[in-house]
Amino acid sequence: MGFHFLCYSLSFMRKLGCFLILFQILCCSTEQVVVIPPQSQETFVPYVNPTGTYTLFHNGYNRTYHYYQPLNLPKNAPLVFVLHGHNAIAAQFMGWFDMYDLADEYGFAVVFPQGLDDNTGRTHWNAGLTISTIDDVDFLSRLALFLQDTYQLNPEKTFSSGYSNGGFMSYELVVKRPDIFKAAASISGTMSLETWNNRDLAVPVPILQLSGKLDRIVPVLGMNSFYGGWGGAPEIAEIMAFWGTLNQSNPPEVSRQNQTIITKYTNVASGNEVWYYLIENLDHGVPFGINYDVHAPSLIWEFFNNY
Repeated sequence: MGFHFLCYSLSFMRKLGCFLILFQILCCSTEQVVVIPPQSQETFVPYVNPTGTYTLFHNGYNRTYHYYQPLNLPKNAPLVFVLHGHNAIAAQFMGWFDMYDLADEYGFAVVFPQGLDDNTGRTHWNAGLTISTIDDVDFLSRLALFLQDTYQLNPEKTFSSGYSNGGFMSYELVVKRPDIFKAAASISGTMSLETWNNRDLAVPVPILQLSGKLDRIVPVLGMNSFYGGWGGAPEIAEIMAFWGTLNQSNPPEVSRQNQTIITKYTNVASGNEVWYYLIENLDHGVPFGINYDVHAPSLIWEFFNNY
């Protein structure tokens, strides 16, 4: 028993010695383990503003979009799409079609997507055109759902607006995907022939149309050329009457503000409205209130803000 006890004691002492040596090595190590205390709630900022340029892979293409979100935007904020015209660049378009100050003031997110080339090599939105096979309805719909989910934006307050070809596309979106795009605003645009021919698919949604009486690219009396699928829909007044009837609106109320004739269809029960602004001294362009009675970006938000 004494021999076994001695062996056990020596074994214990060897283990103890190894432990003391290891302890000394650790204590003398030049690296130190630093424990960082948790930050206080006052200094911790869990949110990073996501404003920037991104791509979304869709049908074999990396689709570019420019997203802007004001700081401290609350959950369930509205989302506004702004679509450029034919043969345009979104990064340049958003520089002069300023929605950012409005987004800051009124609290909504805004996105400027980029269209791809059509069969003629010009950037575009495929609003049922014959010069393109790009599925822009699906791309813009998927982008809307992605932004809604990622930034907790309001699915019931997602709207599409656009200039010229972007206006064509906004009509196409509310006809084909009214479950996603709840209202449309068209500046110097109209409905393409295919969008008009698919009007039986349309459901009641609010519509804003702003046109120039002097417009030679998208005439208010209708585009006679069928090239590319652009023309073929009736005059814009008839298109507005269609949307007014679809929304079961009261008879239109017409007013004048200097050189702007304003026609409004209203459904008191649903709250849906159809606004048609005809500016007598405007060609194919965007009015910014300097030589006109209307500031287009402000009008767009004034209209969308009703829903």
